[in-house]
Amino acid sequence: MKNYKAIPLPYSYKSLEPFIDEKTMFIHYNKHYMGYLNNLNEEFKKNNLMIVPIRDLIQNIDEFNVNIRNNAGGYYNHSLFWKMLKPNDGSDNLPTGIVKKLIERDFESTLNFRSLIEKSAKKRFGSGWVWWVLMPNGETRIISTPYQDNPQMYFDCEILLGIDVWEHAYYLKYNADRTKYVDSIFKVINWKYPESVIKKYGKRML
Repeated sequence: MKNYKAIPLPYSYKSLEPFIDEKTMFIHYNKHYMGYLNNLNEEFKKNNLMIVPIRDLIQNIDEFNVNIRNNAGGYYNHSLFWKMLKPNDGSDNLPTGIVKKLIERDFESTLNFRSLIEKSAKKRFGSGWVWWVLMPNGETRIISTPYQDNPQMYFDCEILLGIDVWEHAYYLKYNADRTKYVDSIFKVINWKYPESVIKKYGKRML
């Protein structure tokens, strides 16, 4: 692999409407995501570095300069984020199965889980992300990170869910109302993503 590659968007730009508008998705993917990707590849080329798997890069990010940190985070975070969303099928889009069980075990209810996610998003000063992560001891946590940082830059964990709370993710539709955006995004969460992570790493972490 000579360069990091973009993942294709798993749906059309307008497929997440009315919760995320077509223009926002187009700009988010083509300007921001592709910008992080191109800048990351340029940094590796400029510094004559060998391409490594992106997860390995994230987990050892302190060995690299701040430009690589920011752009690697932006590329990796968004590559996950696209997979964590899906078009709404007209339902309430509630978690089921093992995902529901973990949420109810660690946060009492889906409603409380959503409330904690929204509170964490509201408290994140400036730009960043809110995450739901699976820890090595089997517990799950809600955390937030600044800018394009990622939980795997800080500690051993598996990422179950991430919500982009940079203004570019919501400002065209929701203006400064981050809480309304986060509330709406639950209508297009792809709960099969955390389910796949839990099934893949469950024997090791649950």
